[in-house]
Amino acid sequence: MDTSPLGRLRPGDHVCWTHADDGEQRRVAAAHVRAGLRDHHKIVWFTGPAGRAAALAGLAADGIDVAGALATGRLQVATAAAAHLSRGHFDPEQTCARWAAAMRRARTEGYAGLRVLGDMSWAAGPVPGAERVGWFERRLNRLVADGFGLAICLYDRRRCPGDLLSDVTRAHPATVTARGPEREPRLRMALTAAVLRLTGEADVSNRDALASLLRHLVEDTGPVTIDLAGLRFADASTCELIVDTGRTAGGRLRTTGARPQIHRLLTLLGGGLVPGLL
Repeated sequence: MDTSPLGRLRPGDHVCWTHADDGEQRRVAAAHVRAGLRDHHKIVWFTGPAGRAAALAGLAADGIDVAGALATGRLQVATAAAAHLSRGHFDPEQTCARWAAAMRRARTEGYAGLRVLGDMSWAAGPVPGAERVGWFERRLNRLVADGFGLAICLYDRRRCPGDLLSDVTRAHPATVTARGPEREPRLRMALTAAVLRLTGEADVSNRDALASLLRHLVEDTGPVTIDLAGLRFADASTCELIVDTGRTAGGRLRTTGARPQIHRLLTLLGGGLVPGLL
């Protein structure tokens, strides 16, 4: 059994993977593709500056049947620049629309999931629209929350400035590295029908990711239930976010399954005064 952080990922996860080593990126890519082939996922890899040919050669050197995966359509490899910057700028709305369309196609084709690995370090360069990459990462949480898509976003710490890394890591439910202590993503957000299940730990590191998903749910759907039974820990900022969203939702948001300490914090922050929340 693969007990590495990458081996624990599953559809519904949206992970920021930061690295400062080309070899690590190659290992992540190979493990990503191998896991996708194992789990009958459609696999898309948007590579970095090294290009498509070098990426495919690296997979083949790692023992992956690249020719077979490409021939069957299970694997698609293109440069991130070709995928995201084909018109010379980054259009996050268009990129989200492509994501949604790709997920629909993968479902129609009978795959168990759509697994995407993307080199996002181009966002550190002078690219028009790159300043909206954080918006895109936050919006992507809504697209993968139904448990079909899996997104791993690679950011090279050697190229990306600290303010960019700070923004994009907060936009993801989890940030993972091969050397990090975590075996599972810190927070998982799974949306089924009108129920959002939170699992793990919610704190300031992933508050933006949760906030963006809650905002979209309140705007786009009817009544929503947040199932907190799997949430081991939630800090005050997370509980305040839930209470504030409940107020905004006007009775269309409720919680269930909160552990005693989380329920107490929600109550202290005014959740008992929000219709239907507790």
